[in-house]
Amino acid sequence: MFRKPLFWIVLLALLLLGGGSYYAYHSVYLRAQEPAEEPALSTAQVRRGDLVITASGSGTLVPAAEISIGFQSGGVLAEMRVEVGDKVEAGQLLARLDDADAQDQIAQAEISLRQAELNLEDLTEEVDPAGLAAAQASLSSAKADLTKLTSPPADQDLLAAQENLESAKEALADLLAGPDEDTLEAAQADLTLAEMSLRTAQAAYDKVAHREDVGATQQAMDLWQATTNHEKAQAEYDEIRQGPSADEIADARAKVAQAQAQLDALLEAPDPDEVAAAEAKVVQAQAQLDELLAGASARDLEAAELNVAQARLNLESAQRALSKTQLAAPAAGTIVSVDAQAGESVGTNAIITLADLQEPQVQFWVEEADMASVAPGNAVNVVFEALPDYTFPGEIVSIDPMLVTVDGTPAVQSYASIDLSAQPITLLSGMNADVEVVAGEALHALLVPLQALREIAPGQYAVFVVQPDGELAMRVVQVGLKDFVNAEILSGLQEGQIVSIGPETSSSTLSDTPAGEQQPPPGGLMRFLGGGG
Repeated sequence: MFRKPLFWIVLLALLLLGGGSYYAYHSVYLRAQEPAEEPALSTAQVRRGDLVITASGSGTLVPAAEISIGFQSGGVLAEMRVEVGDKVEAGQLLARLDDADAQDQIAQAEISLRQAELNLEDLTEEVDPAGLAAAQASLSSAKADLTKLTSPPADQDLLAAQENLESAKEALADLLAGPDEDTLEAAQADLTLAEMSLRTAQAAYDKVAHREDVGATQQAMDLWQATTNHEKAQAEYDEIRQGPSADEIADARAKVAQAQAQLDALLEAPDPDEVAAAEAKVVQAQAQLDELLAGASARDLEAAELNVAQARLNLESAQRALSKTQLAAPAAGTIVSVDAQAGESVGTNAIITLADLQEPQVQFWVEEADMASVAPGNAVNVVFEALPDYTFPGEIVSIDPMLVTVDGTPAVQSYASIDLSAQPITLLSGMNADVEVVAGEALHALLVPLQALREIAPGQYAVFVVQPDGELAMRVVQVGLKDFVNAEILSGLQEGQIVSIGPETSSSTLSDTPAGEQQPPPGGLMRFLGGGG
């Protein structure tokens, strides 16, 4: 009773095992033996077209050069000669500080320099004959004075002094003694003769006084001469009778005292102080003569030359100080800002900005990812926001060596020239612009899709050309520019050829394929190698 159910269970298990084996055989093994269907190829035709690689950026129109300038020293601004918009030339005076003190310093430095030059000329010029003669005369006079003080009086000088004293004493004694009788009688006789001559002349004149001829004139002259002689004789007689006056006696006494002093001076010893002073004068005169004869010493000459050099340096320093009161344009350009007015006190900060607006540049930025597209010489196309209908061509002239941050994003900062003649529009500094950088350009070039390329070695590519019989033939090609879609073929293909870009796949399959992974050509390895023409 218990074995019958077990029989049925074993039978059912055998039936199930046999049915599964049959299904697996037909579903897996037999189907695997059937030939697989080859997937269809995706192809593309080699064509001609344009390929342009660009990068976009934004920027601002800026001057090619902009200079902010100020004075080298502070002061009161005396004059501002320019306004915003003025065009100036290099070296043109733009502003000036009050320079009164600087002018005074230059005048003083010029005077000091001239004085130093004159001192040097005095040391280097030849001896003046007149100066030499004067120095020799001064020395001779000083020596004579010293000799006179230190030498005893000569006999003749002593005798002359004594005789002078005796003569003065005798004259004084004569005055004090009064006139002698002989002198008085002689004076009386002279007076008597004068009176007689006067009476005779008067009588002769009275006889002819009424006449007007020559004889009457002569008698008048004789009367005048006789009158003069009488007055003189009368005066001499009166003087002798009256004796000497007090002044004459005083004068005679003074002459006696003077003669005595001269004799005493000859007899007494010289004063030591006077001798010392005379000796000093001799030494000084000798030194002056020696200096003239010897000329300037090397030390004095060097000192004079150094004084001249120092004076010249002081003058140059004063001239530099004056130049600092003037602000000149370092280059030609246009004034774009003025930040001070006449009368204000200014320091060394910039007060004028000068810009070159003749050849402005565009300062622009591109994202860090596009830095490979930015290189000096690359062409650019510039469109300003205010002028969307105009495009200005140009080219990159420089690239900053460091990244900058623009709106929180790392960016490459570059500068591009711009052709102002391309459009009849006046541009203003500071205008915003969109910049398209042309990194590469291939016009009327052979193009294939990027999917057709197979990288066979670093930097080397091949494509699979579809032959008329449907077979694939590998061709090594030289690739030029590439963008995100197409590649430029420089050699290895001809226009119109059909190339494989891989088997047709669904979008899901393509999305599962890693970027850059190459799909093997259909038909297996033998078909890949078998290519034909």
